[in-house]
Amino acid sequence: MPDQPVQLSHHPTCARDGVDRMSFQIARAGDGVELRYDLVADLAALNIADFPGGHRRDGLWQRTCFEAFFMSERAAGYIEFNFAPNGDWAAYQFSAYREGGQDLDTAAPKIEARPTEDGLSVCVALAVLPFDMKSGAIRVGPSAVIETRAGTKSYWALHHPANKPDFHHIDNFKLSLD
Repeated sequence: MPDQPVQLSHHPTCARDGVDRMSFQIARAGDGVELRYDLVADLAALNIADFPGGHRRDGLWQRTCFEAFFMSERAAGYIEFNFAPNGDWAAYQFSAYREGGQDLDTAAPKIEARPTEDGLSVCVALAVLPFDMKSGAIRVGPSAVIETRAGTKSYWALHHPANKPDFHHIDNFKLSLD
């Protein structure tokens, strides 16, 4: 993956128990994109699904989940993808800020999670983005929810413009992908 990683930061109102840092990379791949999340953490302290996955499933954000939000420069609304380390996923489309949320008709992403020397690497391939995002500039908002075995959560993004975690906030869509 050629693009340089960017560092995500945790929301200042939330503890980051067990997590040292997180980075994110993205690159175009044909009509889709490839994403990589690198989590430096004590995996034994985290609640990471260990049951078989690979299914479309709502509510992934209630546990450890990696997310990506996409907005086209040429269309209204945005899309949200959720990726669990066990391969479960979800995809939604919104017409405006938290409005019109409905399932996005898309192919299942390829999700591969691998333990690393100092944490976890999650690689995701989205084979096809919606038509209006296949070319031209898009804005991306990478984020993650990390849950500990004790049940506390930390929220990670490029930017936290609100007093509480809000990955849907337009100011989170900080990366530009041409």
